[in-house]
Amino acid sequence: MDELVLRRARKGDTAAFEQLITPHEQLVWRVCWHYTHHQEDARDCAQEAMVKAWRSLPHYRQDCSLETWLYRIAASCCIDFLRRKKRTTSDSTDQLAEAGFDPADPSPQPEETAIRQDEKRQLREALDLLPEDMRTALILSAVEGRKYEEIAAITGVAAGTVKSRINRARQKLAEILSRREQSGSSAVQPFERRST
Repeated sequence: MDELVLRRARKGDTAAFEQLITPHEQLVWRVCWHYTHHQEDARDCAQEAMVKAWRSLPHYRQDCSLETWLYRIAASCCIDFLRRKKRTTSDSTDQLAEAGFDPADPSPQPEETAIRQDEKRQLREALDLLPEDMRTALILSAVEGRKYEEIAAITGVAAGTVKSRINRARQKLAEILSRREQSGSSAVQPFERRST
């Protein structure tokens, strides 16, 4: 990364910011598309991520690569967007229900849906308990289908470290989910993070 361009962008130089960010626009778009699976929503989230990056750039401490920093911003914007969308959809559905509208449910049986949703929720909660470096590597690999070399470029570490983080993340996920199953609790128990 060009330190001079970064310094100029931090001082509010829009041309420098554009020069800094342009190589990463496709990454931001792919992250947003992955989360939303909708072209307009992905575009909105990507734009929001760019605005947030512009406003947050003076606080970028360079403790991670610019690509990783942008990835986190884009993912955060998408998660916030999906939460807002879920609340809006829920409010609209409630209003329709109050008006007496009761649509037929074409989805799978309630038991199947509940089990799938519970499994997804447990996995999300378990992922949230992983250290951020492991979680990022695992998502980039398992969710986005990126190769070790690509993940290494995004996260700024060696490909061997990426492989190690992914393996440790999978082991810790298995431990978290196994402990939850053994305890008979539907909530994921906190995981003791050991220093690595």
